[in-house]
Amino acid sequence: MHPGGVMDRLEFDDVELTYHLHERGEPIVLVHASPFVSWYLPLVEQLRDFSSLLYRRRIPKSDGGTFRPLTVAEDAASCARLMDHVDWRSAHIVGHSYGALVALQLAIDAPDRVRSVALLEPATRGISSSEQVAAALGPVVAGYRSGDKAAAVDGFLRHVCGDGYRALLDLGIPGAFDEALDEADLFFQAEMPAVQQWSFGPGDAACITQPVLNVVGAESVPRFVEGSELIQSWFPRAERFSVPEAGHLLMVQNPTALAQGLKDFFATQRSSVAPSISAVGTVSATRGRSGTS
Repeated sequence: MHPGGVMDRLEFDDVELTYHLHERGEPIVLVHASPFVSWYLPLVEQLRDFSSLLYRRRIPKSDGGTFRPLTVAEDAASCARLMDHVDWRSAHIVGHSYGALVALQLAIDAPDRVRSVALLEPATRGISSSEQVAAALGPVVAGYRSGDKAAAVDGFLRHVCGDGYRALLDLGIPGAFDEALDEADLFFQAEMPAVQQWSFGPGDAACITQPVLNVVGAESVPRFVEGSELIQSWFPRAERFSVPEAGHLLMVQNPTALAQGLKDFFATQRSSVAPSISAVGTVSATRGRSGTS
């Protein structure tokens, strides 16, 4: 499965960005960790009136077969460089999990490039269940280091998406699990450590003046619900949206409702009318449910 549009490649330094570009309307960049980029495909299909830029970043392995360290800031800079390449001065930035951290970093480092930030269940730390999350992921990482990549990817996805994730992926995006396996080394060696080393707090949030959409799946596990509350504490004026009948795989489980929430959020920005504090609240799930997949 592929998103259509123009597929091309940008190479600089030791970075390769393979991207799909649709030129239709208002620009949106969709950001994720390398193994999970294709999760956006059902959402892109629902955003046909927008220009969308979906990409995967790769770096070469060393002679020893390992990847060099990455940082979230480096990935944010790569995103800006790709926007330059396709001649996009600014765009709405949509980030899921790891990609949401990149979106936040880009809003800090290159604020003029970011029209708004949509945060889909960011991979935040500093939540009350952080110790439990770390304990749960310990065996997953150990499994990867022992050489069982399939078990490691499966364990990670069960942890963040639930035990039924595989059926959802196989139905919505055939081949997505194998794609994640292909990118597992980069994820476990470079991207996951980048999340652990990334630092962000209220002071950083105060530097972000763009509109923020705080998105959570209505059926997500507690760590992402806690993460959503943390995001709201950083951005009290953020608009909130709960995607009905969806967990962490929200763009696969209910792309229609998620797309509608994004469209409504972007429309608010186009109107140039800042919502009052009283108007900032949870977007009605009933409105989103009208397009439920």
